[in-house]
Amino acid sequence: MENKTGKYFKYAIGEIVLVMIGILLALQVNNWNENRKEQKKEQVYIERLQENITSDLIQLDLNIAFYTKVFDYGNLALAYAEGDDVKPKSQWEILVSFFHASQIWPFIATTSTYEELKSSGELSLIQSVDLRNNLSYYHGGGLQRYNHTVGIKPPYRKMVRGLIPTKVQNYMWEHCHVTEGDTQILKDCEPFINEIESKLILDHLTSNSVLLEELRYYMSGIKVGLTTIIEQRKLCQLILDEINKIQNK
Repeated sequence: MENKTGKYFKYAIGEIVLVMIGILLALQVNNWNENRKEQKKEQVYIERLQENITSDLIQLDLNIAFYTKVFDYGNLALAYAEGDDVKPKSQWEILVSFFHASQIWPFIATTSTYEELKSSGELSLIQSVDLRNNLSYYHGGGLQRYNHTVGIKPPYRKMVRGLIPTKVQNYMWEHCHVTEGDTQILKDCEPFINEIESKLILDHLTSNSVLLEELRYYMSGIKVGLTTIIEQRKLCQLILDEINKIQNK
């Protein structure tokens, strides 16, 4: 009886051990499957983020070029208004500069993937802490700085467009400004009016002290804003480099 009891006890212990091993193996397999699912989800999100940031990088390059031209036009207009020598620029070219200095092109970041990660609580799927931090600043503080500088709609824009005659503005829209898809191109164009007529309009503009104050303020905003756009572009490239590292592991 003692021998039988000992055998039964050993058998029971063996059964328990086998059951425990089976449970542990099942848990390990389940965890492995869950990890695989999370890795696949992370990869999908990583690829989508890569597409979003690549698109933003292209737009930021265009934005930098655009606001650099607006800044140059605005400074030419101010130089003329403040009595600096702007030769060989014609009166018409200066008038076009006053108009182009009012242009804006708000940059709209592609936030869909990042917002989905945040709202679903799955941002932790992105294992790289550096990537998460860079994405957080890019979509947070970086965009706020942009929106508070070049992202504003300046009062100068409304004022100058209320002072330049309609027929002149219509000509400028048709011949000095080109829109290709989502891209704005500012350019010089052949005169619509003669130098005397251009000078009369310029005298009207430069005699308006409030207009010139608003132009100075807007150019100051662009000066700061260009630095912000360049920083956002660098951050885009940093994010893409980090994504490439993850994908090449």
